[in-house]
Amino acid sequence: MIKTFEENVLIHLENASGQKVNFGEIVGAKLMEEPYHKSCELTVSSKEEMDKILATAEGKKFNRSVASLSAHVSLFFINYGDMN
Repeated sequence: MIKTFEENVLIHLENASGQKVNFGEIVGAKLMEEPYHKSCELTVSSKEEMDKILATAEGKKFNRSVASLSAHVSLFFINYGDMN
């Protein structure tokens, strides 16, 4: 499943953002009923930047691809606000 996600879904987000997105291990974290085993993160400076990324052709491919795996993948959008 991880390889499929990386090769067929995440690649579109990487292409749209111009950033490499790596997987990380989660040990002992339980955010929902099912514990998470892998995580990946994309950092952007604003919601507008993320909207711009997702509005590109590759961003739209990412959205369509991740929707097909929605039973296996959870997305979290975290707004850290003003970090200054």
